[in-house]
Amino acid sequence: MSMSRRRDIVVKAIELSKPERVPIIHSPLPGALLKYGDKLIQILRRYPDDFTPPEELQVPSPNELPPWYRKGVHRDEWGITWSSTIEGIRGQVIKPPLEDPSKIDEYTFPPLPKKEGIEKLKRIHERKRDKGYFVALWIDSNNFFERLQWLRGFDNLMRDLIRKPKHLYILAGRLLNYLIDLMEVYLETKLDAIFLADDWGVQDRLMIKPSLWREFFKPRYKKLISFIKDHDAYVFFHSDGYILDIVHDFYELGVDVLNPQFSCHNLERLAEAVRDKLCILSDIDRQYVLPRGSPDEVRRYVRCVIDLFGYENNGGLICRGEINVDVPLENVIAMYEAFINYGKYKWQNP
Repeated sequence: MSMSRRRDIVVKAIELSKPERVPIIHSPLPGALLKYGDKLIQILRRYPDDFTPPEELQVPSPNELPPWYRKGVHRDEWGITWSSTIEGIRGQVIKPPLEDPSKIDEYTFPPLPKKEGIEKLKRIHERKRDKGYFVALWIDSNNFFERLQWLRGFDNLMRDLIRKPKHLYILAGRLLNYLIDLMEVYLETKLDAIFLADDWGVQDRLMIKPSLWREFFKPRYKKLISFIKDHDAYVFFHSDGYILDIVHDFYELGVDVLNPQFSCHNLERLAEAVRDKLCILSDIDRQYVLPRGSPDEVRRYVRCVIDLFGYENNGGLICRGEINVDVPLENVIAMYEAFINYGKYKWQNP
């Protein structure tokens, strides 16, 4: 297939317009790249995706990982202290900088990216687009709910959401304005899409009541998402945990591509909720199928995903499976083989 058609195929999937095949995006965690090294890189290059030129696939240096991915205890540019026991796997916040709400007014957000860095990124994106790739950017500061957690501490934020103190609105407003300013800078690099991410669910329910989510978070997401879409970029939204209760809200907000955690949902119900509304970025079951299933189980699971979210949603599916340190390479190969073999659509003529 001509390289120049990659972007067109992704766009057709996003717009539920029956692409000729399922687009693919790679999703290895840094820890998996560190564990498997060149063996994993060669697999990813053997099954090229529609977002990443092969030369960009590299094993990271542990010293170059951001603080939240580095083994040990590290402090990031937000003043958040992280602890991780495995190199390349996101750790836990052990010291939020704004446990004391009196510090919120004087808190300084990280500086926006410098002009030379943005110009460099713009050149990278231009080269990708010239080669026919879909240009999507995952920004480290791409979350709102989680960032509030990491700044205040989870328990403190949960109490704030119930008690609704003045400092909650001050911090949320400052953070939202910062994220809009940050998106404006990155949108200068001529993006096709921006990834947003907030994990909203536990295994079987939302972390807060849907009514509270709609009252406090939905209007703030609306401002951020509308800003991105006003700059002619698509919005991808990742959210782990059970989120079925707010899937329609994401559609109303203007999200184009939703990336839910499949292992927390009944796939038939999830497929029904997004049908004719949202493109799905898949999450091949990473609680059992990818790490502990057989290659045949992986292939069967992928085929089911393509039937439910591809064929039954006018091709509104982008195939992805997160590769963690517990995923054997034979299952990685089986997953990509299934993406290729089952992902060639045979649309029926009307």
